[in-house]
Amino acid sequence: MKKKYFLTLSLVIISALMLLAGCGSSSSGNESEESADESIDNDSDKPTIAVVLKGSDAEYFKLAEAGAKQAFEDFDVNGKFLAASTQTQEQELINILEDLSTESPEALVLMPSTGSVIPTLSKYSDADIPVLLIDTDLDWEDKVTYIGTDNYTAGQKAGEYLTSILSEGDEVAIIEGVSGAAQNEARVSGAKDKLEEHGLKVVTVQAADFDRTKAVNVMENIITAHPNIKGVFTANDEMALGALQAINASNLEIPVIGIDGTSDALKSISQGDLDAVIQQLPYQMAYIGVENAIRAINDETVEEKIDSGIDLITNENAQEKLDEVNDWLGK
Repeated sequence: MKKKYFLTLSLVIISALMLLAGCGSSSSGNESEESADESIDNDSDKPTIAVVLKGSDAEYFKLAEAGAKQAFEDFDVNGKFLAASTQTQEQELINILEDLSTESPEALVLMPSTGSVIPTLSKYSDADIPVLLIDTDLDWEDKVTYIGTDNYTAGQKAGEYLTSILSEGDEVAIIEGVSGAAQNEARVSGAKDKLEEHGLKVVTVQAADFDRTKAVNVMENIITAHPNIKGVFTANDEMALGALQAINASNLEIPVIGIDGTSDALKSISQGDLDAVIQQLPYQMAYIGVENAIRAINDETVEEKIDSGIDLITNENAQEKLDEVNDWLGK
């Protein structure tokens, strides 16, 4: 009896020490607070799903994070969330995926940046871990599905909006994001095709790496080099707001349209500053990603491509959309 008592007491003490050690560990800047202090528990009865994003420095990524965490809760998932610091830090993202592969999650939901991650993703497919891509598609045959915006269509819709408020022969500038990134190339191609189809002249395409500050400088240069610019398409909202800042500083009135639907852009539209954005739905992308990861784990059918939808946001519906985004972010 005494032997059994001391054995039980020892187990209790060991468990308490392990708990204290876990609480005292430091977290990496790339991991969420919920996941930083522990590895995935593969002994859990719950499905183990990791969601990894290419960046964490923009509201767009915060919306995707919120969608993933809500899905973890709604579907009772043993989930882990990780993200690179910025979407230009491709090696950081690769390192995260390399480290995560040793934990063997049952499924991976990934928002990649470029195809540079494909060699690492092969480790997941070799281990029969389903990989679902969100936001950015990759030319990789082993993916389960792509969930996100049809970026070419989004670019076309933006170009169509500009053609509706401009005239044939007007000069238009395009500010792209990270050159080589799949979603960037598709958006720019869609916008350019639609603009040229309606007789507008795309006189320059310049990169600003999806960054607002860089877009200010790029737009200043465009204004200097092309003083007859009548409209601007940017491949995301941050660059749209940066371009608008440069335009306002030059006391010009040039319509600007971006893609994303962040709260800053929606607020700007509702105030009559930014003209329009094509709204994406990163919250839904991540949520649907987790939902379909469960299906993949259970060997259920998952569609090869799932369109998360887009919407044109103008002054007429900007406030309504802003309230929705703020609700997702808990504001």
